[in-house]
Amino acid sequence: MMKKLLLILFLPIVIINASDFKIAAGAGYKKPIQEILKLYNKNIDAFYGNMRQVSAQAKHTNLALIIGDKNFLQNKSNIDFIKYTTIGEGKAVLAYSKKIKINNLNEILLDKIKRVSIPHPKKAIYGIAAMQILKNSKIFLDIKEKLFITATVPQVTTYLITNEIDVGIINLTSALANKNKLGGYIKIDNKLYSKIDIVAASTGNCKKECKDFLKFIQTKKAKDIFTKFGL
Repeated sequence: MMKKLLLILFLPIVIINASDFKIAAGAGYKKPIQEILKLYNKNIDAFYGNMRQVSAQAKHTNLALIIGDKNFLQNKSNIDFIKYTTIGEGKAVLAYSKKIKINNLNEILLDKIKRVSIPHPKKAIYGIAAMQILKNSKIFLDIKEKLFITATVPQVTTYLITNEIDVGIINLTSALANKNKLGGYIKIDNKLYSKIDIVAASTGNCKKECKDFLKFIQTKKAKDIFTKFGL
């Protein structure tokens, strides 16, 4: 199972539906974005991946919006965005599989924890945050041999659900979306990682249809969905 899932790392980002304009989003926010798109009920292509993947996609396609971490998009994407529309604040959590139970971050040092997974520490929002958390809590060197790196938050979540890892650092959104399939999760002190501002970043391809969608994601109906998923 692990080998099959690892193949996902090398797969291209997939087009989800056919449409009038294209958006991309961090893979950890796939569930709320899908729910928003279903409610909006217009033809929009959606791509999901880590921030490095969606930024690369934007350079080769006419993406109108990228939904993700403002800091990464502003400083590391090499894309000139026209506008940033605030969606909410991302939160990191330590999730654990149903075969284990932990009560705090330091318990990942225990011998019972054999494998700890995080998204890619240079390409994914919560991989960057995870590395900050491990280093700022002074436990990185002690658990380095337990670390298993994946490309995205959903991959970490999948390994947790299939009990192939013990714990993983993911976002609250993914933890809430899969709460019945996980053993549980612990919120991580936000002082251990940089603030994660989730925004919809508009490119020069954001025309009328795209601007209408931006207005929609600021309505109460859309905000209620984001709130439900921890934003």
